[in-house]
Amino acid sequence: MDPSTVAQRISELPLMKELPADARKQVAEVFLEVADVLRYEDGEPLITEGYLSFLTGYVLVDGKANVEPPDRDPIEVSAPAMFGEMAQFRTSDMRSATVRAKGSAIAAQFYWEDLYRVAEEKLSKEAHRAFRDAVERQIWERFEFKEIVNLPLWSDLPEEIRLKVCMPFPSIAECVRLQEIDTLFNQGTVCKGTGYLLVRGKLKLFRKGEGEKIIDTPNIAGIFPNKSDKITEWTATAMASGQAELLKFSWDKYIAVILKVLSRDEQVAFVASVKKNVSKHFRH
Repeated sequence: MDPSTVAQRISELPLMKELPADARKQVAEVFLEVADVLRYEDGEPLITEGYLSFLTGYVLVDGKANVEPPDRDPIEVSAPAMFGEMAQFRTSDMRSATVRAKGSAIAAQFYWEDLYRVAEEKLSKEAHRAFRDAVERQIWERFEFKEIVNLPLWSDLPEEIRLKVCMPFPSIAECVRLQEIDTLFNQGTVCKGTGYLLVRGKLKLFRKGEGEKIIDTPNIAGIFPNKSDKITEWTATAMASGQAELLKFSWDKYIAVILKVLSRDEQVAFVASVKKNVSKHFRH
């Protein structure tokens, strides 16, 4: 397949639809610059479930592929289509499904770091932001833990802003899985600006001299530490109540992203919601 045809198919990806025509063309050229165009025969895997992602993504530019989740029937997908968006994030360093060519197929394989680096170098500021926004929207659609938009912490915000404040988490968070005997943190240990989003299961909180408290999903622990205070200690011990999954993140990194994606008025509303609702969660 000649490069111009590959670029044209990439520009037809669903995530590119909302980009202006000139931006679609520029983004497709960036993909072409960083990608290797590979041919796959019938049944050959592009992606194998359970394998490390190595930060690679794929655009199916010709033919069809079957997406084979481990617990569901295969889904047939036709070109153009993108695979491996979640590979770039710490929450999903292992492939969650196998993607296998159905008949002969052609795909452009690339590294997400290369794609974003060249996109920032080659695209205008507006085109680059539009492209990143489009990718983030598609990632959110495939993000497993959408229930975090219902956190009481930002319950006073309109839906549009709640979505904005949740979308950074796939890129900054690390998935932590606990069993019944596992401890998340101990009372008296330093928080180091760490936050945890409880997205599956329950946590048991223990304070010396007090009884046990259970927190359920969706929930958050470690609210808005003072940036100048790096020695704040956890005021309770947290353990899993059965199995639990959490997203671990840095508050400093999160706030840095929020300041970029929210307007000034949205930032004011965000802080007001946090201050009003912080008591509904466990803080340090």
